[in-house]
Amino acid sequence: MAKTRYTHTSNGARHLPPPWLIFVLVVLFFTCPYSLSTPLYAQETADTSLNRGSFSLVDHSGRAVTQQNFRGSYLLIFFGYSHCPDICPTALTLIATVMDSLGENSKSVQPIFITLDPERDTPEVLQKFVSYFHPKLIGLTGTPDQVATVAKEYFVRYQRVTQRPSDSTLNNKEGLEYFLDHTAASYLLGPNAEGIALFRHGTSAAEIAEKIRNVMK
Repeated sequence: MAKTRYTHTSNGARHLPPPWLIFVLVVLFFTCPYSLSTPLYAQETADTSLNRGSFSLVDHSGRAVTQQNFRGSYLLIFFGYSHCPDICPTALTLIATVMDSLGENSKSVQPIFITLDPERDTPEVLQKFVSYFHPKLIGLTGTPDQVATVAKEYFVRYQRVTQRPSDSTLNNKEGLEYFLDHTAASYLLGPNAEGIALFRHGTSAAEIAEKIRNVMK
């Protein structure tokens, strides 16, 4: 029965894509709906200048902090938001893998997640969110103006994307009303807050960890 079903091909069916391509597209549609619908900034290479700016924000415990609070540590920074459906969790999981693979060297590295969505990402929300990924991960938020300023200093682009009707069933239980399309690079800063490296979206944990080890030598 199965063989008969697939060996008989009508004229119209001859123009359909092969079954393997249909399978791949279906998997991508259900596993990466946001990535496919908003690819504007996530895949771009951020500015390659390593002269990064400072910041004045609030950490996930409610304490006001600047880059000077982390002086003496290497900073591994990622910009995103807690309601991000795929790119941010993937990036933070990767950063957690980097931290674990560094062993003793991880003591000199401070991973930081800076939200681009301060309206929803309060310190309380960030505290819960960052705890999912790594115990050393610190979440930073602030006023919309503070966040916009630090994003500009680090050449991070972001924009609000209104949720499409087809997305509503996917995220309705969380009450999401919008996504953010944003630059998805990670930044490595040195102990004096000097820029060292920029890792574009898709860089492997092994490559990032190797770069960190090399600059520590």
